[in-house]
Amino acid sequence: MIATTPFSLFGSALSISQTRSDVFLECVELSDERFDLTFIHSVSLTPVVDKYSVVTRGDELSILQTAEHFIAHGQGLPSLLNEPDAYDFESKNGEFILKMNRDIPNLIVRTDSRFQNRLHTSGITVNLNQWSDIGLHIVPIQACEQDVTMVKNNE
Repeated sequence: MIATTPFSLFGSALSISQTRSDVFLECVELSDERFDLTFIHSVSLTPVVDKYSVVTRGDELSILQTAEHFIAHGQGLPSLLNEPDAYDFESKNGEFILKMNRDIPNLIVRTDSRFQNRLHTSGITVNLNQWSDIGLHIVPIQACEQDVTMVKNNE
């Protein structure tokens, strides 16, 4: 298990940019160092929720995937506890939940409007498909810069 500490002394935020051009798109403040990515799985065509935390190691922020929630097994979805970095797998109320501590050194989200890509924080939903089917690089930072417009609710 990875020893990590939630980074809450100054708060944290997520910087979203285009993967290939590195053009900055959005900054999203996190109130509790957690966020979810939701999408429709391309094979099973069922909803998936990936859960993440922003953690600190020394003075560096990083992303840790803590769980994946889904309702149908399919290609690309976990099916057993022996998934990398997993420590628990359960079925509850028709939903499968894989609990994990998976370090994500470079979070890239490939968007596709057919699959309703969203980023959720406490009280904020960002429609990731607003930037037409591209790769997005999501990086944890200490805070959004003051001159950058932060997202409030972008559903």
